[in-house]
Amino acid sequence: MVRSLTLLSVSVFPPVLGAASPPLPVFFVRGDTNSDAQLDLSDPIASLNYLFLGDAAPSCLQAADSNGDAALDLSDPIYFLTAHFLGGPAIPPPSPECGNAPAGEGLLCSSYPPCEFEALVSAYSVLRTVAGRGLVSGDGINGWRPEFEEGEAIFAELSTPHNAMADAAGNIFIADKDAHAIRKVTPDGKIFTVAGTNTAGNGGDEAGPGISRALDSPNGLWVGGDSTVYILDLGNEKVRRLSPQGELSTIFRARIRTGRGLWVSEDERLVYFTSRTELKRWSPEDGSVTVTDGFFPFVSLGNIAIEPSGSLLVTDRDDHRVYRVTGAGTVTPIAGNGLQMGNGDGRPALETALAGVRAVWRLENGGYILGTHDGCQVWHVDSRGIARVFLDGSPGSHSGDGEHFRTPGKKVAQVRGLTIDAAGNIIITEHDAGFIRMIERRR
Repeated sequence: MVRSLTLLSVSVFPPVLGAASPPLPVFFVRGDTNSDAQLDLSDPIASLNYLFLGDAAPSCLQAADSNGDAALDLSDPIYFLTAHFLGGPAIPPPSPECGNAPAGEGLLCSSYPPCEFEALVSAYSVLRTVAGRGLVSGDGINGWRPEFEEGEAIFAELSTPHNAMADAAGNIFIADKDAHAIRKVTPDGKIFTVAGTNTAGNGGDEAGPGISRALDSPNGLWVGGDSTVYILDLGNEKVRRLSPQGELSTIFRARIRTGRGLWVSEDERLVYFTSRTELKRWSPEDGSVTVTDGFFPFVSLGNIAIEPSGSLLVTDRDDHRVYRVTGAGTVTPIAGNGLQMGNGDGRPALETALAGVRAVWRLENGGYILGTHDGCQVWHVDSRGIARVFLDGSPGSHSGDGEHFRTPGKKVAQVRGLTIDAAGNIIITEHDAGFIRMIERRR
C-alpha cells in the first residue's frame, strides 16, 4: 500500500548542501528536445514552441540542437523533420543513444534525466576493497586484534560495520559496531583506532582522548567538513563528537532504539537521527524530538540523506521502501514497492522490490543511490524516478577487486552504507562480511 501523510507538527528543515564532490557528466540524446526519451514529432514541436511561442527553454539545449551547429534556430526542427520523415541526413551524435557532446560545443545541458544512469556509469571505473578481510561473521563477534593496529586495512577484521564515510583528506572512518570502536583508514591504506577501547562500555561525557573512551555498539556516523566525526553510540544512547585532534565528548543523550542514520549540521546545532520506528531531530533549544510524532508508521529505519532543499531521504529496511520527508512535513514513498522479491530493473522506483533497503546517498545530478542489505545490490534512481541496478551482488559475494565495477558477476553482499567522498569515489559498507569497498571515480 502506498502511504502519504502530511504532518503539521514538523518544523521547516533549513536548506543543506551535501559534501562537495566532482559534478557528474551530463549525457543526452540529440534531437530529444523535450527529454522524454523518445525521438518523435513532439520534439520539433517543442523546439518551435520554445523559439516562437515563448515556452520555457529546454533543460538540455544541446539535445534541442538537432543539426549540431551549436545554435538553436528554425533549422533545428527542420533538420529533425527531414531526418526522421523525409530520409535526410541522420541527426549527429550523440543520437539515438546516450552520449557526451563533442568537445567545445557551446550550448549548455543542465539536465537530461533519461541518460543519468549512463552518465553515472561512465564516471566510475575500478572496484576494490579498502578495509576488511571477511573472516568474522555473525552479530556480536569482536574480531579486532592488537596486531591490526597501524597495519594494512585489507588484512584487518571488521565486525559487522554499519557505515563508512571519508573526510576531505581521503581518510575513511568506519563504525566498527561489534568491536565497539571507530576506525580510520588513511589514504595509504593503513588502519587505526580513533575512538573506543574495543570493549563495550560507557566512556565519560567530558572531552577526553577518544582511544581511551569506551563506546557501546556504535551503529552510525557522520563526518563533518572539518573532519569532525559524529558517532551514534547506540548502546549508550548518545551522540558523540570526535574532534580532529582526537578528543571524544558527548553532544547529547536521547532515547535511541536500534539507531542507524545520523546527520549533523556544520554548526552542530541541528542533528537528525533514526531510532527504529522514529525519525528524530535534536537542537540545543528543543532537545530531542520525534519528527513524525509517532503518526507515520515507519517499521525499522536505516540511513538518511539530506537534499539541497532540506528534505530528508529516509530508508525503511523492514518496509523495503524509501521516503521523502519535506520541509512542509509531507512523508511520501519515493522508492520500493514493499516487497522483497522481483527485480524491477528499469522500472519506476515505486514498482521496484528493494529488499532490506538501508543505504541512501544523494547524487549531484539530482538522482540518488540506494543499497539493499537483503538484496545485496546498489541501485541508482534517476530524477525521473526510474530505478536501475548499478552494482549487483548476492549473499556471500566478494569478487571483482581490480576489475571495472560493471564487469558481469555478483560482487557485493549485505550493503549497509553508501557514501561518496570529496574525490567522488563511492564507498560501500558490506555489513555481514565486514568489508569496506570503493568504486573509484575516473580521473
